[in-house]
Amino acid sequence: MVRSWDVTYPCYIEHDPESGTYGGFCVDLPVFVAGKASVEEARKALEEGVAYYLAHLEVEERPFPRPGATPPPDLEEERDRLIPVEIRPSPVNPVSLAIEKALRRKGLKRKDLAERMGVPPSVVTRILDPLYFGHTLSTLRRVAEALEKDLVVTFR
Repeated sequence: MVRSWDVTYPCYIEHDPESGTYGGFCVDLPVFVAGKASVEEARKALEEGVAYYLAHLEVEERPFPRPGATPPPDLEEERDRLIPVEIRPSPVNPVSLAIEKALRRKGLKRKDLAERMGVPPSVVTRILDPLYFGHTLSTLRRVAEALEKDLVVTFR
């Protein structure tokens, strides 16, 4: 069970010759990464960063930026260090998004949910992480109880 967005965003991966590491940035989104050991690691970090940002926008019910809406920066001086890439966001867990939306509708903060569940705030942070896929039925029952909601599991 995953939530995917069928969209790609123009980004750049760059090599830092001093440190030997890779980083990157997206043109239309406030997504930046640094200190990665390889191009592949930088790409994966950008995919995750884009997913986090889009998940945040979805929870807030805000529109996604249109890919290519921002003109690319003037990169003539750095062109030899930059690799243009199209980044598709990593798939996210719709359960985490649903919990975050329910929490907001209820007007609760993460610390409130942690207190109601009797768990440390770090547990709630993990539960709400859109890239976390380890929710147990027991945990979801506790979340539902804390939010005073029914838990419904369906198969399609």
